[in-house]
Amino acid sequence: MHLLPKKLRQKLELRRLEKEKNQDLIDAQAIDISGVKTLCLALGPYRNLTTLSASLLFLHPHCQVLNHGGARMLGDPRLDFLLDYEKETLDNFLRYAIAISTKGKRGKAGGSIVHSHAFDEKHKLGKLYRQHFGDALVKEDIRCLFWKESLRTSLHIRNNSIDLDALFAREPRLRFLLPVRNPLDCAISNLRTGHARLFDLGKNPDTERVLEAILDEIHWVKGLQEKHPERFFYFLENDFTAEHARKLAQFLLLTPDPAWISVVQEAFDIDRHYDYPQSLLARYRNMVEKKFSAWPDLRQQLLLFSSQ
Repeated sequence: MHLLPKKLRQKLELRRLEKEKNQDLIDAQAIDISGVKTLCLALGPYRNLTTLSASLLFLHPHCQVLNHGGARMLGDPRLDFLLDYEKETLDNFLRYAIAISTKGKRGKAGGSIVHSHAFDEKHKLGKLYRQHFGDALVKEDIRCLFWKESLRTSLHIRNNSIDLDALFAREPRLRFLLPVRNPLDCAISNLRTGHARLFDLGKNPDTERVLEAILDEIHWVKGLQEKHPERFFYFLENDFTAEHARKLAQFLLLTPDPAWISVVQEAFDIDRHYDYPQSLLARYRNMVEKKFSAWPDLRQQLLLFSSQ
């Protein structure tokens, strides 16, 4: 296979993936989704606690999680309920997402969240999950599906001018979640991993431009949350308590089981922080002061990141 020209290999791989997808769509029709009360999509930048958040939700006995897979679904009229909403399309998405959430591999192709870095041996999540669910990759009673494909979803909504008001009027199950990592750490991580290119800031954006793009994402979701508090939920890395976990479960119409909340608190493990020059910290504080002046509580929480 490796002796074939690159373009031919790519064409054959695309053909194979499409064939696999079509079979998954057929197989997924047998999945019962009658118990699913909520579908929650991640928003915001990558490298922003989305994997940790998805993993914590996967520890809930009634939450199924799909990791990535946006390239398979966004733009496909059979599955993209955001672009052209019909209840049948969202139902197809749910069935297909559950089907592929039981397999896959690490990376953007998507699949089970257990293939993500959060379940590496150095982290607690894998051990905690096995203690509660063994090797099972799908929950017996799924009441919520969480899809971790944050920035691609945000861009898809904005680039296609999707009318969320109209969507909410027709679809009661839909929710959105924004975790907020220290924006300074998030900016550096996006630059180091190459995810910053998705912000479309040019070939070599500096840290300040990426940082501002991240703050703009938070601002956008906060504005939506003000308008639709029952549809948008966010939490900050420096302010995630047992009460936030309880409210998150209720937001997703999941039982805020004390045992799950306790496990979530144990598993909420944040990577180390970076060091920053005073000039960048000053610029960050200035951007936060201006962008979040309408929301003093959030502004203050964001400012705390510059003093840690």
